[in-house]
Amino acid sequence: MALISEIEAIEAFIKRKYPDATYEKQTVPEQPTPGLFVVRFLRDGRTLETGMHYRIDRDYQIIHFAKYAEETMPVMSELSAAIYAEGGLPDVHMRFEGFGFGQPVLTENKLYATVGVLQTTVREQKPQKQYDKINHIHPRYV
Repeated sequence: MALISEIEAIEAFIKRKYPDATYEKQTVPEQPTPGLFVVRFLRDGRTLETGMHYRIDRDYQIIHFAKYAEETMPVMSELSAAIYAEGGLPDVHMRFEGFGFGQPVLTENKLYATVGVLQTTVREQKPQKQYDKINHIHPRYV
């Protein structure tokens, strides 16, 4: 499924920047640890662009946990800079359209979490009806 491969590609992108961090996909653990990134799917919207293609706008939530608020804000800021420098993930035909993050919040586990939203765009080809090829065409002279 394309959605799963996109989540994995986003995770791999973050891993290149922060190889020592831990990662989860889609589900936030009950007991997160400092240095944890969680990549979650948020929203999918589709728009027909041409008779051949449609555009998929997807939003992904990226959550980073740290022991102190001062630790998580620079991480998200650096991640934001990397996202804008890269522009997209060609392996999954994804373009980054925007990234924003909010104020760190104190969780029940006494860790700070900063939540960011990555906006992406993917274009996919519509399935086209296949017709049988014309066989045995012979010219006819009048």
